[in-house]
Amino acid sequence: MAILEMKRIEILAMLANSKKIVDLLQEYGVVEIDDHQEESSDILYKVSVSPAISQIERFHASAESAIEILNNYAPVKSSMLASFAPRKDMTVSEFLEKSQDVDKILDRCSKLNGVYKKIQDKRIEIVRCNTLIEGLAPWLELDIPSSFKGTASTSAFIGRLPDAYDRESLISAIVSAEPELGFDVEIISSDKIQTCIIAICHKDGEKDFEQALRRLGFITVSDPNSALPGERMDQLQKDIEKCNDDIAEYESEINSFAQEREQIEFLLDYLMIRIDKYKILDKLSMSKNIFIVSGYIPATEVDGLEEKLEARFDVAISVTDPDFENEDVPVALSNGRVASTMEFVTNMYSTPGHDDIDPNPFMPFAYFNLFGLMLGDAGYGLLMVIVTLFVKLKIKPEPDKMRSVDYGLYCGIFTVIWGALMNGWFGDLPQYLGITFITDNHWYWFQPLDHTTRFLLFCFFLGLLHLGFGVVVNMIGKFKKGKILDGILDNVPVLMIIVGVLPLINSQIGGTALAETVQTLFIYDFLTGPAGRVLYMCLAAGAILVVLTQGRDSKGIIGKLGGGLWAIYNAASGYLGDILSYSRLLALGLCTGVIASVINQLASMPGNPIIFAVVCVFGHAVNLGINLIGTYVHTNRLQYVEFFSKFYEGGGRLFQPLKANSKTFKFKEEAKS
Repeated sequence: MAILEMKRIEILAMLANSKKIVDLLQEYGVVEIDDHQEESSDILYKVSVSPAISQIERFHASAESAIEILNNYAPVKSSMLASFAPRKDMTVSEFLEKSQDVDKILDRCSKLNGVYKKIQDKRIEIVRCNTLIEGLAPWLELDIPSSFKGTASTSAFIGRLPDAYDRESLISAIVSAEPELGFDVEIISSDKIQTCIIAICHKDGEKDFEQALRRLGFITVSDPNSALPGERMDQLQKDIEKCNDDIAEYESEINSFAQEREQIEFLLDYLMIRIDKYKILDKLSMSKNIFIVSGYIPATEVDGLEEKLEARFDVAISVTDPDFENEDVPVALSNGRVASTMEFVTNMYSTPGHDDIDPNPFMPFAYFNLFGLMLGDAGYGLLMVIVTLFVKLKIKPEPDKMRSVDYGLYCGIFTVIWGALMNGWFGDLPQYLGITFITDNHWYWFQPLDHTTRFLLFCFFLGLLHLGFGVVVNMIGKFKKGKILDGILDNVPVLMIIVGVLPLINSQIGGTALAETVQTLFIYDFLTGPAGRVLYMCLAAGAILVVLTQGRDSKGIIGKLGGGLWAIYNAASGYLGDILSYSRLLALGLCTGVIASVINQLASMPGNPIIFAVVCVFGHAVNLGINLIGTYVHTNRLQYVEFFSKFYEGGGRLFQPLKANSKTFKFKEEAKS
């Protein structure tokens, strides 16, 4: 149960069956199809399906837009846990039957998008009307149309000037510019930034008068209209009301599409499946009569796929070992329920290579312990356990999502264990509630705030165990590759050093109440007794062996000795830095408890039980959310930097088979009649 053996598969069949065979491969979902290349072949050719893919992607974009509109105007009420709900089962026959209505659903999506476009147009019109109304506000006192240009013997100018004027100062400014002109001017409105005016002059002096106004910064009214400004504003208000009525009608029409949400969601999945399939068709080689599909398949799936294909089609199937040196062979993982929860953590760092040892089976115990110790509050862990158990038992997610739920469950269980050992129950909430049996020191090991040094040394102790386990995994990996001697010489001396350091830390780990149990657990008396001196000797022997063995690839005695000394220096400095990194266990563990205690203290200050409950619920929810993020990040960091550096290389490419990537349904086997 680790990295699966991969095989290269080639399928040759009649061209007439190509669509059905690709459909079956997509339904079965165990083959990653690559670009088939046939050297120096004049018979085989490839067909470009890019135009078809582009067309389907446009349809998909239309359906996505439609479902987004429905989500905005007619959202479905669902809980936060709804995303864990399993998809509906659907047979191939049911899928094909629903596919008959795809064109109708696409047409409905287009109509829905068209209605939404009308809403957008009306909203743009409302913005335009409001802008015009805002521009009309200074002109409401104007009792003639803003488009008025004058009479047979006069010319009228309606517009605005920058700055503030009264009638006297404005006339004075115009006269200063053109003293010979005869004119009259009225101020409609004035504020700090502009003055709205109407000015009249004789037609003979129109140009000179306009020039005088221009020198003062005059700008004609931006929206001249034959209606009076007040009438124009009333009309615009009515236009806005009409637009709002139209929008309400269109929104009601959109709500009527809500009953078709399920069909549109099916359309999205249907189109995505077709897009994936058409992208694969680009990789097939074909002639007038046959086609060839090639790719990679886990060895465990070969027999099942061959049986399915040969039962329905006339095919020739070739299964061979891939050329790992010249081919980019993907990596498929298969782990048990607990180990599989670590796969997404590992893949975020790097997928294992084919020569790697799969780290996932070795990670869970240490990972969940580190997570629980960092979060370090039994109350928070209990909440995680309750929520994840509810999701597992009530919602029953699919396997992929179930791994995430199991991850949260195991993190919660170990948080409860370590929180109880450190007496953290929503901080120190029990003492505010009068729950004495939890605060009794016979129920816990020690409190980190009272024994910070002991807690820090305990974190270093766990760090040594974690790093030592990484060295053991490195040795196992080399043994599997047949490098027995390298596995021993590279790792046994380091393990001797790690074991030899344990008495230094163990001697400082004690406690109250549960001290005897913990001392027994860590073999306290053994490590601090005569055997401790033996382990110190083991430490010295390990250091000597590192010097003697790590330079073995160098030439000459001096080179070997120099390489060994350099190795012991690197080991000392590197492991010291790694061990110090585990102090983050202390930092985050204290952070959660201290903030929780502060929340409890703040909640108790008013002396009101209702306020106490509200502050506690809100405060602890925020504290849990923030510290969950920090704990997740730093637990992963300890895996990636400290643990993986001892044995893991990565660099593989995750197996990505052709399958039905649907969000709303999953294929199930046809019922046999």
